[in-house]
Amino acid sequence: MKYSVVDIDLHESKPKRPIRVVAGAALLGIAVLMVAQAEEREFTGRAYIGAGVGATQLEPKTNHSSLEVSENTDTGFHITAGYDFTTRLSAEVYYANLGAADIAFLNQDVGEVDYQVFGISAIAYLFNSQSGFRSRKAGPGLAVREGLSLYGRVGVGGVSADSELDYKVNHDAHLALGLGAEYGFRNGFALRAEYRALDTDMQYASVSLVKRFGRAASVLPPAALTRSTVIPDAPAQSVETTPPAAVIRPVTTVNFAFDQSVIMTDAANKLDEVAAAVSQTDDKITLEGHTDWVATESYNYNLSMRRAESVRRYLESKGVSRSRISVRGFGETRPIADNATDEGRAMNRRVDIRIN
Repeated sequence: MKYSVVDIDLHESKPKRPIRVVAGAALLGIAVLMVAQAEEREFTGRAYIGAGVGATQLEPKTNHSSLEVSENTDTGFHITAGYDFTTRLSAEVYYANLGAADIAFLNQDVGEVDYQVFGISAIAYLFNSQSGFRSRKAGPGLAVREGLSLYGRVGVGGVSADSELDYKVNHDAHLALGLGAEYGFRNGFALRAEYRALDTDMQYASVSLVKRFGRAASVLPPAALTRSTVIPDAPAQSVETTPPAAVIRPVTTVNFAFDQSVIMTDAANKLDEVAAAVSQTDDKITLEGHTDWVATESYNYNLSMRRAESVRRYLESKGVSRSRISVRGFGETRPIADNATDEGRAMNRRVDIRIN
């Protein structure tokens, strides 16, 4: 004798259902706002894959008073593939085998129902140990997916079941909501721990390993160490002929804000003095860009080159010939202060100007 035992229904009118729908809508709204408020940070999208295992709780509904779920917990596994689209938003597709729930008839086990789910999710990164809640004001952990991050998930997908018993799936779709923590390493690997509710009758707590491909930021070619990009010469501008009050030192340093290559007022004043001092000489100028140790080595190399190029352009605008200037980038490899402190990192965000 066969029994129809499975009732997986996306539209059940249970108390938990409206709460989950509202939570999902709120999370989607937060994700949209995060995308709309694009942050002023260089970001390189990356593809990733992942796999994991976990514990499941399954609650199929029976339509016969003599039938009951005798065991509703099991182990499962999942695989996923995704892409990081922005500093805070990723999307991924997934497949999970959630194990089985055992069914009993008059306290005698008569079979089990296996669950499989698949779908697509949006993942919103909400907090990072380096970046805090607003990454533009702190470290770039969110931008490079490094350090400890907290995230939320919302998605939709399909449900399939398998059993030797007679069963039916009333609605073969599910709403997925989740909360998780991810710790990313510099080599592109990350560890995740997550709780996921897949509608009202499936829950999944998992740990997984994720691998991202590609670099977090593009790297300039080796030639960029000694050659700057060709752009039209800036028109010559008048330069102060009055010698500076103090003799320019062989090495002058200008500093930058976190993750920025914009010339600040203090730096501009120093560069004006440099331009005035070398305007009547044939001295060569070497610009050496540096960063603190926050972010990946490749990202920091790229940033150090941007800082040195920014100084070069400023000096050219003050009448210093391009042919006299060479540009180099060292990234985080040559600190002059302790990167473990805010003050030290501020000192390391610099360009050294060497007069030869």
